[in-house]
Amino acid sequence: MTEPAVETPPAPGPTMERFDPAVLHSGEPFTILYGPGVGDVFVDSAYQICFFEQALWRLLRADGFERIVFSSLQHPVYFRDHASRDLSRGESRRTASAPNPPGARTMRHPRLRGPLDALLVRDFGRRPAPEPPGNQPAGAAGTGSAPAAPSTGVSDPFGVMTLVGYLRGSKRRTAVVFPHAEEILRHTRAPRQLADALAGWADHVDDRNQWILVFSKPTLDEVAEFVRGCGNYPRLDTFVTERRAAPGRGGTLRIDHPQAAELERLIHAVRVRERLRIADWRELDPIVKAMAAHPETARAWRTRLRELAAAGGELSRDTVRQWVGAVAADGRTPWERLAAMPGLDALKEHVEQLRAEVEANAELRAAGRLTHAEPPALHLVFTGNPGTGKTTVARLVGEMYRDLGLLSRGHVFEARISDLVAGYVGQTAGRTEAAVDRALDGVLFIDEAYGLSDQREGFGGEAIQTLLKRMEDDRGRLVVIVAGYPEKMAEFLAANPGLASRFPGYNIIDFPDYPPETLHAILLRRLHELGLRPAADTADRLREIATEMHRTRGEDFANARDMRTLADAVRREWARRVRGNVTEPVSAADIPEQYRAYLPKPPPTPAALLAELDDYVGLTPVREVLTGLADRLRMRQDLGKDTIAPPHLLFTGPPGTGKTTVARLIGKLFRDLGLLRRGHMVEATRTDLVAGYVGQTAPLVRQAVHDALDGVLFIDEAYSLVRDTGGQGGFGAEAIDTLNREMEEWRGRLVVIAAGYPRDMDALLDFNAGMRSRFTTRVPFPEYTLEDLVEILRRMAAADGYTLGAGVVERAASWLERTRRANPAAFGNARTVRGLLGTMEGRMAARYVPGVTEPEFRPEDVPGPPVSPPSEGG
Repeated sequence: MTEPAVETPPAPGPTMERFDPAVLHSGEPFTILYGPGVGDVFVDSAYQICFFEQALWRLLRADGFERIVFSSLQHPVYFRDHASRDLSRGESRRTASAPNPPGARTMRHPRLRGPLDALLVRDFGRRPAPEPPGNQPAGAAGTGSAPAAPSTGVSDPFGVMTLVGYLRGSKRRTAVVFPHAEEILRHTRAPRQLADALAGWADHVDDRNQWILVFSKPTLDEVAEFVRGCGNYPRLDTFVTERRAAPGRGGTLRIDHPQAAELERLIHAVRVRERLRIADWRELDPIVKAMAAHPETARAWRTRLRELAAAGGELSRDTVRQWVGAVAADGRTPWERLAAMPGLDALKEHVEQLRAEVEANAELRAAGRLTHAEPPALHLVFTGNPGTGKTTVARLVGEMYRDLGLLSRGHVFEARISDLVAGYVGQTAGRTEAAVDRALDGVLFIDEAYGLSDQREGFGGEAIQTLLKRMEDDRGRLVVIVAGYPEKMAEFLAANPGLASRFPGYNIIDFPDYPPETLHAILLRRLHELGLRPAADTADRLREIATEMHRTRGEDFANARDMRTLADAVRREWARRVRGNVTEPVSAADIPEQYRAYLPKPPPTPAALLAELDDYVGLTPVREVLTGLADRLRMRQDLGKDTIAPPHLLFTGPPGTGKTTVARLIGKLFRDLGLLRRGHMVEATRTDLVAGYVGQTAPLVRQAVHDALDGVLFIDEAYSLVRDTGGQGGFGAEAIDTLNREMEEWRGRLVVIAAGYPRDMDALLDFNAGMRSRFTTRVPFPEYTLEDLVEILRRMAAADGYTLGAGVVERAASWLERTRRANPAAFGNARTVRGLLGTMEGRMAARYVPGVTEPEFRPEDVPGPPVSPPSEGG
């Protein structure tokens, strides 16, 4: 049996950043290599391109390993250099117990014996076999092939015994490498022997020799799952599982994608050997940084560069933008792009402060005055509404941190909650770990991060714990940016004590909504990008729309995103109108109907405005107040003055006097005047606003206010809010305080109408000084006169198709008067009238004969008057 043919790689010396030699000094029995870089090509500091096995061999040789042995399914024992092969052969011969004939071939390890002691019989009929994996020479450009190596003829059990013998019995520092560990662990014909060997080596005390297993899995979690799935290697399973839970213990190394320095060497290697042209040498640095920020293998980059060179193209900023879309078109630095963004003063100050600290530390270090410096807190919280540039800025932060030397790559991995949280026990940690692995040396950006803490019965908490651990374990290689609505992000940071320590207060950056002028500029820029030119008057209309959208914005307002949506909608309408005549400018007719609602409306006349009140009886005082208010608003609109905020109103009067009906009309009236965009009404009572437990009342009030935004919040019997009884302990006061704050915050977008008896409403205003200053307009609803009540009965009956016969009005008036006198507090005015009408209808039904009885009430349909209570002296 002969040894496989080997090639001697170039002498070790040049370095490769993706291999950290420290992993070989962990003191652990195994070294696990994994990650997306396994199987990639590498460009060392001497600009030589080599494959993974060659790169690993160089690392081991440079670290002092004298013998490096490889093992694969096809070749259970093979070498990449003559020195390792000769050491193994020589050691076997020197330690053999009996001499053998000259030229006789012996078994590789002295402890191995066969029928002819240590002698091996010649191989007959030997056939060539494929070359050992990755055994190509390093070549000028990493190509070429070596002569086919003959089969070793070593069985799997014998190979395992040989490898263990090398590790245990050698005085030479030895490394045994499984370059394709998955294949060997899954398909070896000696699983029991290999399991015993791994278990024995785990118990063997030797910190010089190494057993190295290389997995093609991208994450350590997947490595652990694979080993566990094999089911034959419990000690290896335990080892990987422990390192998965505590990555800092050593024994594992993730081989990642190439970084900027290696990619620059790759570009020069292809440039020299394949005549790749560089369009502008001044662009090389941003090109390299953009390539490094895009996680990709060096093998894939080499293919692209080779194809570009073969086609006679030039490597330029535009070329890389077509590949990855990560290079600024105008060549500006990330600092310049951030400075050009509107607002964000807090963030600009933050990164300038960070840059100053980095520069100062560099100078102190150069002067020998800085011996130890705690790394700055780099993790950030972005709070704000959608469309305010949080994702764009996260990418800029990655580039800026890279330029400052705080991150080696600076790419951004945008993770959704579904990327971090699974639906089954035990899967969430793995997903979170995988997301962190993808973001290593860059930024992990989690938008709407509060989704992790909102999962009351889900696995969001497990994701947070895993994330916190990786933020500590990978300190220096990972920056986490979490983003979302301000209130929800405050709740998120409070969900776990560890979050507050990872995200200090000075690293919480607010992204305010864009002002109207910025929104308008974004809208026009988007139209320009779409090839459209709005007419001057149309641009003014679009400014008005953007301004009103900003004024009436809610939590779901998407800022720049909403402007882009508007521009796209305008383009669709424009295209439908002009078809092939694309020289036509955008006109006001191209503004979609749903957006025209944001344009100012011509003020209606008071008569038209209050016409609906004509249908209601006895509201003369109401008409006077509302007419005066409408006249004032119309005058301001006619004079071109700023629109005033719609006032909050106090409706005072007994039940049944039309307060709810008028509140609903107020919403429509203010909408027609342009003071409220929607004009809807939300009704609320104490039950809707006051909870029975601490901390629950304020959210109820805020929810009711948000439901009523751009309309009316009507609170009937509002005085009941401050009448705490039983065990409710003052929660009504909390409701009033919260309502006060919400009325101030949403001034101009909310009308609150509080209704009740005059004396009770005065008590409400006295309860809280802020209430009296908020409710500046009082609308009285006096009790209906007897004539009003009879007229209401007549209108109600007519609405149902009935008429009042002779004598009915008099008898009904008498009933209403006696009823009110009998119990004034319980008299419901129009409600009592409706109850009377129902009784009358029931009596008519008792005598109704189809086709004979007329739908006319008779005096006998009116019930007899109630008995008045006896007088005190009676």
